[in-house]
Amino acid sequence: MGVRLSVRWLIACGLAVGSLNGCGPPEPERSRPLERAVWIERAAWTATADEERALRLIGPRKIFLKLGDLDVDGDRLRWASDLQPKALPLPSELIFVVGGTRRFVERLPRLSEASLVEQMGALLREAIERAKKVGVSCSGLHLDLPVSESAQWYERVLARVRARLPRPLTLSATIPVAWGQGRVPSDLLRRLDFFVLRLVSDDRPRDLASLRAGVDVREIGSWIRRFEQGGVPFYVEGRVQGQCFLLDPEGRVISALGTIRPLDLLRRFSLRLVESYPLGFAEARMRIPTDFSGEYVVLLEARAISRVGDRVLRFGERLACRLPTARALRRQLEAIEATPGMWKRGYTLWFSGEDLPLAQIALLVRGGALEPKLTVRGEVQASSLILRVENVGQQESALMPRAVEVRLRIEGAAVRRIVPGDFTEVVRESASDHDAALVRLTFYADRVGVGDILRAAVRIVPRGASIRVFASSRVRDPDDFVTLSEPEVEILSQPW
Repeated sequence: MGVRLSVRWLIACGLAVGSLNGCGPPEPERSRPLERAVWIERAAWTATADEERALRLIGPRKIFLKLGDLDVDGDRLRWASDLQPKALPLPSELIFVVGGTRRFVERLPRLSEASLVEQMGALLREAIERAKKVGVSCSGLHLDLPVSESAQWYERVLARVRARLPRPLTLSATIPVAWGQGRVPSDLLRRLDFFVLRLVSDDRPRDLASLRAGVDVREIGSWIRRFEQGGVPFYVEGRVQGQCFLLDPEGRVISALGTIRPLDLLRRFSLRLVESYPLGFAEARMRIPTDFSGEYVVLLEARAISRVGDRVLRFGERLACRLPTARALRRQLEAIEATPGMWKRGYTLWFSGEDLPLAQIALLVRGGALEPKLTVRGEVQASSLILRVENVGQQESALMPRAVEVRLRIEGAAVRRIVPGDFTEVVRESASDHDAALVRLTFYADRVGVGDILRAAVRIVPRGASIRVFASSRVRDPDDFVTLSEPEVEILSQPW
């Protein structure tokens, strides 16, 4: 009995001492802080001062930087454009991303596997040496190729490419979630040091009714658990990306228009906003706020013949666009963080320069406030009142009819003509008998982006010794379904 007690006492002491010396059970996986990484989908990218500040605020451990796209001419591989590797202003670990043109992907099945690997290896080594000559070093290469071939074929290619890379460079690749619908391709994953799990699908919707969010956050947890079975470290891609589709008269999708933002379409082409509505997960037209995907469906109509990319839009033709907001990315990150995993290392924040700016992404991951905020200014030039409305907030407005409203109260002047400028609609209120000397105008716009300025002009004539102008504003927040109001303030007071 005494021996048994002594053994128990020794085990208890050993456990206590081991715990004190760091030899106890490992820290629970849930408590391990997730790594942040930033993916920059722009070759030869140079950060602006604002983007550099945003990167420092994010504090990424890794930066995936687009190096270039592989292309093919006949049976010879080449770079689609001249490589211009540039250093980044952060001490983060740098990984070069290599993509492929559509032509490269389409011709992959017709290329000899041995020739493909040999040429890829030569081009990748050449790129690394070119970067070193300008003082840019990387810790690894990442293949971001939309491969349509089998996982077994890609596994063989990865194994042979890796054998041609100099050590200690790491090799990683983008793996779409679709590859985990059956058995997770564990043999392929083990050819990599780590991989990036891509949640966004490139599938094209059949029609307007089947248009859904780019990522269904309800499925993120199950995808992470499925790819945990591969036994290879991975990052989950956090990504929002707008997409526009050309519709036929019955609402069927004819073609995709690439990465063209709806706001750019409204600014640069003769398109009008027909309708917009928040996109839900359970239902396309969101009914309850908790179902909001963080994206809107925006319907646009051509008012004249316009060339958009390689397409010619004719009068009356319609586009359906998915327009993401910061809420979409926030919901993705929340789902990624909420799912524990032994092999999940963190997430990558995708930045293309077309959708969410880095400043918004930085505020989002650091818990900052994201909302639109309007300032209104006015000045008299010659015989016109010039109105300037600027969004100085860190979030764009919603894109919907009358998302932006600016009310003016003008004293001491009569209005002869109104030039709406960037506004879609102007309403003049009828003056009452006791307010005959006042003019009340309301300007409406469908949207204002971050840092955008909306302008209008009002032709005026004096009615007294001076003019005074007062303004108030309202703007629709795209994420919280609330209207943010600014009280009436005096924006102009001067003698004639």
